[in-house]
Amino acid sequence: MSCPYKRQKLNNSDSVDPVDLRRRREAFLSSLARDISPPRSTCQTPEVVNAETAQYHVAKRGCPSRDPPTSVETASDIFSRPSNVNGRSDKDPNLKLIPSPFRLTTIRDLPASDNIDTVSLHDILGNPLIKEAWIFNFCFDVDWTMEHFDPDIRHLVQVKIIHGFWRREDTNRIAIDTACARWPNVNAAKAYLPDQFGTHHSKMFVLFCHDNTAEVIIHTANMLAKDWTNMTQAVWRSGPLHQQGSSDDDAPAPIGSASRFKQDLLAYLKAYNKPCKELHNKLSSYSFATVRAALVASVPSKIKVPTGAPNPADRLWGWLQLRAVLRHAHRRHENEPSHPHLVAQVSSIASLNKGWLDNLVEATRTGSSAPSFSIIYPTATNVACSLDGYAAGASIHTKAQSAAHLKQIGSLRPYLCQWTKWKQSRFRSGRDQAAPHVKTYVQYSSKPTQESLSQDDVDINWALLTSANLSMQAWGSLPRGAKDELYVHIQSYEIGVLVWPALFGADVDAISQEEKGTPDQLQSKQSNVLMVPVFGRDLPDESPQREHRGPETVVGFRMPYDLPLTAYGPNELPWSLHSTYTEPDSLGRTWPPVEG
Repeated sequence: MSCPYKRQKLNNSDSVDPVDLRRRREAFLSSLARDISPPRSTCQTPEVVNAETAQYHVAKRGCPSRDPPTSVETASDIFSRPSNVNGRSDKDPNLKLIPSPFRLTTIRDLPASDNIDTVSLHDILGNPLIKEAWIFNFCFDVDWTMEHFDPDIRHLVQVKIIHGFWRREDTNRIAIDTACARWPNVNAAKAYLPDQFGTHHSKMFVLFCHDNTAEVIIHTANMLAKDWTNMTQAVWRSGPLHQQGSSDDDAPAPIGSASRFKQDLLAYLKAYNKPCKELHNKLSSYSFATVRAALVASVPSKIKVPTGAPNPADRLWGWLQLRAVLRHAHRRHENEPSHPHLVAQVSSIASLNKGWLDNLVEATRTGSSAPSFSIIYPTATNVACSLDGYAAGASIHTKAQSAAHLKQIGSLRPYLCQWTKWKQSRFRSGRDQAAPHVKTYVQYSSKPTQESLSQDDVDINWALLTSANLSMQAWGSLPRGAKDELYVHIQSYEIGVLVWPALFGADVDAISQEEKGTPDQLQSKQSNVLMVPVFGRDLPDESPQREHRGPETVVGFRMPYDLPLTAYGPNELPWSLHSTYTEPDSLGRTWPPVEG
């Protein structure tokens, strides 16, 4: 996965006083906009196995034309506009507007108008005050990653890479180790994977700075150039975490509280054992009081399925943890009308056992009835029409070769929806041309329709940004074992962040600061807070049609896809890496690529 070009060995013998460094640079950093253009990747497209592969033709409806950049606002126009971020409405002083807790990444080949409020890798790693960085991921280009640190500290920052390639002969591990040897300040460690089908799929940064702050960033992109240029990804940032004077209470904190997020993150790091012991100890001394989210993660494990009432002290992972968080976060009355709709938007669909998907959907039930369900996964045409064409599909996986594969696709067809453009610009995310690598699970209060969207009557019950695709390895198996001794097996590392409206209520700050919050206290704020989809920016608007519902706070959720959803056509199949596509893509290429 690492690019093969070599770099000159860097010298780290020079020492820099961080205080002096900060003083010298802060005078001009505020006015300096120095974007780093990553070097052209020399990574080769993975070899495609075509034996006994069916040939699928991309529908000949043509890829949409791309609007010329001259027809859109310039970056200076966009960033000079006044914004009311996380403040009171200009029209209604009693209404608080909060930007999306999840942010999309910048797309290189889209105009500035489609990159409002987005995040680049340089935004994350370019801070000259970073002194230590822990990078958890699946795939790495180490040299390319290091280019995104500020050049003045690039050879000084201590970088620790956590990956899952445990075999010594693995070419990915060899590439990572070879690249690390060129950087004296970079070290790699492998996560323990007891199962050969498990992967280290988590994507996270933990940064420590010279001003004694830390930050946790959970996202969806591999550390490869193509993931951060023209593919749709998303990021959650904790914001600055400050060191605290006293230690935390060891008692399990309520789900949704800042302390519970910290406890779950530390438990996740503890599962790595030795490779992350140092990080675990360092983060223990930081306060997470500003965090408004719950952690939903997976580690290789065998977990006993809880019986009876949920116990906050239970250490759960995968779909069991997701179920526990949602049961605490959303306590509904039996007579409350609810027709929720769950949308799983993923970049990979593995082979699934019978009943597994139904079990996952059931785990998200928060009312008297299970939600209806949709899956967003791109068709071959969706991939062909993307900015990078078929090449973008190298990171998007499902199998469509054998009879069993096609049978699974047939069973999923009623749920499958495209990654494509909606006809009305108001409900466009601006990401239809950027192939999806983001993974989101969002439960809407009802299935979004053209009518409900036009009336601003679409709410979000909860939203999850995660590295986990639709797979048993990621979320855990169906329960196995005797009736009273059921266990769930998880094979992979995954990490994600779940948010819901009540976390952003007016009194949640005080409740969390005092560490006295209970699920009922958090839920009592639900009626005064709405979470709504927002398109093309992070901040929700001041909708007159929403006023009669009387919310005190409206939280945006930055949409990575368009609404309403577009179902698959009768002859459309999911994109499959190992299939052959003869219809030219947006770059005039076919798949697999012609060598030579």
